Amino acid sequence: NQTIEASRKFFQLPEDVKQNYGHDIQKVYPKTSRGYVPLFGEALNQNAGQDPKELFDLGIDTKQPDDPLKTPFTGENIMPNDSVAPGFSSSHSQLQNEILTKVVPKLLKGLALALGLEENWFDKYFIDPTLIHRTVYYPPGFGKAGKHTDTGIFTVLIQEYFPTPSLRVYTKDKWIDVPCVEDTFVINLGDMLQYWTDGLFVSTPHEVIHNRPSDRVSIPIFVFPNIETIIQPLSTTKTISSKEVMLNNFLSIWETGEGSGRAKELV
Repeated sequence: NQTIEASRKFFQLPEDVKQNYGHDIQKVYPKTSRGYVPLFGEALNQNAGQDPKELFDLGIDTKQPDDPLKTPFTGENIMPNDSVAPGFSSSHSQLQNEILTKVVPKLLKGLALALGLEENWFDKYFIDPTLIHRTVYYPPGFGKAGKHTDTGIFTVLIQEYFPTPSLRVYTKDKWIDVPCVEDTFVINLGDMLQYWTDGLFVSTPHEVIHNRPSDRVSIPIFVFPNIETIIQPLSTTKTISSKEVMLNNFLSIWETGEGSGRAKELV
């Protein structure tokens, strides 16, 4: 709740203040992986058009690499201090640490056991994981995120409670509402996990339609393995790299306008 409320207060700031943390000032490569994005600034599904939402992306805060092109998605977070957005930086940093240390290890262990592997099988790939840590603001009455899948291993979603759901997922040939349950996480599986497991786990098509008269803040944390990880599916020698998957997805969203993940399959 503290992080959600601090985020809400940031998004209520004047637009010119929020733009001080936009893509243009980011040091990380690609610049579109960190910072503030205004209303209608991103399209997750090309058929749905620009999404009526605002967002702020973070990563794991590290020393800026000498050559960002060689180490994408790595470097410093540029965040508002407490004089601009009280509690924003500290609450997100604390939340990220708790997700990394308490939630991600349990999910990786569960996935490994479900696949019949040793419980620590995934650990070596997540010694130095990559995160896209996002907070999203959906305005009252018309917030939306188009139909898409996420591209990582999984996404940990923190959302505030509403009696009427806004999140929908596609399963068994139909779209269904995902109920808001207090004090829980929603876990969406990603394309990278689908590829890694030969489709034993399938990435979760989802969308957000927020029609309530009040605004909505959610915090999806997209989890990827070490940036240099080479992924080989269980039954083939064909490999892909985590770096390649991430860069291609950001190209699809921000350059070619083809959306996120398997968005082109979702009409």
